Amino acid sequence: MATYTITINERITANKRLLDLLKSMPGITISALKPTTGRAATLSAIEELDNGGGTRCKSMDELKRKLMK
Repeated sequence: MATYTITINERITANKRLLDLLKSMPGITISALKPTTGRAATLSAIEELDNGGGTRCKSMDELKRKLMK
């Protein structure tokens, strides 16, 4: 089985139909990625922190070290 990544603008009617067609086909799994910018990304980051995720640093130097890894 192969995995393909495509980007579909769901606001366009034809793309909605394509997505519905793909969802109706057996053996195809659709998973949406969360946006990486804007309000949705901010809310996702806050949710990650609430669930114990993220990176905690005690100083700016520690943050720089962790980012350089």
